[in-house]
Amino acid sequence: MSTIATPDRFTTLPGEPMIASAVTALEEHGFSVEVVDQHSLVLEDARAIAAYGQHSSVGKILEIRQELPGRIHIVLIRQVVGF
Repeated sequence: MSTIATPDRFTTLPGEPMIASAVTALEEHGFSVEVVDQHSLVLEDARAIAAYGQHSSVGKILEIRQELPGRIHIVLIRQVVGF
């Protein structure tokens, strides 16, 4: 079985200055932003199994095109999830 090396930028949490910079930039572009300390993938996984009969996973990439300001809420999580 082969493995793929994951770059540190995907497995290392950013520092507070980077998070603050991202929040400021997002808010300046009309997004509401919330920063939380953790996400409960365990609870989401149990919900997905009950609802869909399959496990949950972290597999989302945020890409937004042609959206009006004020319609998107982004949650930034201070926890490595996925990978």
